[in-house]
Amino acid sequence: MRRGKGSVMKIRRWILCTLAVFGLLWGGASSSLAQTPTPEEVNAIARELWCPLCAGVRLDVCELKACIQMREVIAMKLSEGATPEEIKAYFVEQYGPQVLGEPPREGFSLLAWVLPFIALAGGAGWLIYQGRRWSAQARAMRARVVRQEGDIAQDVYARKLEEELRRLD
Repeated sequence: MRRGKGSVMKIRRWILCTLAVFGLLWGGASSSLAQTPTPEEVNAIARELWCPLCAGVRLDVCELKACIQMREVIAMKLSEGATPEEIKAYFVEQYGPQVLGEPPREGFSLLAWVLPFIALAGGAGWLIYQGRRWSAQARAMRARVVRQEGDIAQDVYARKLEEELRRLD
């Protein structure tokens, strides 16, 4: 039995289509496996977030049930392909900016970033001013003492001179 050229082409097309479908299915399955985040990836983001319930505890070390669930949300969002910035934005939307552990660098909260540097510069300026003032006072005090010592020495010599002049008279 001899088959025609058209039937061979149909078989080839069917085989190519079947391989393409299997390739897409296999690629989709392997890509979903590749997107399963590791605990290190989840903790890398959790280290940058703070527990909204505990004061001063990072999300990666907090053992509250809520924090465990938050880490699960991070893993889920990573597996969906979200970037770390998108995940942080999600948590800021849910819990407010305190979940970042630092004030935002905009608006009134910018003072929290700028004020410490202004205070340091002001304190350094005050210390320099006081240091110069104290050293000027110390120089003036030394000059006064030297003058007084000179005056005292002159007084001693003047008395001796007067005594000797009296003896000679």
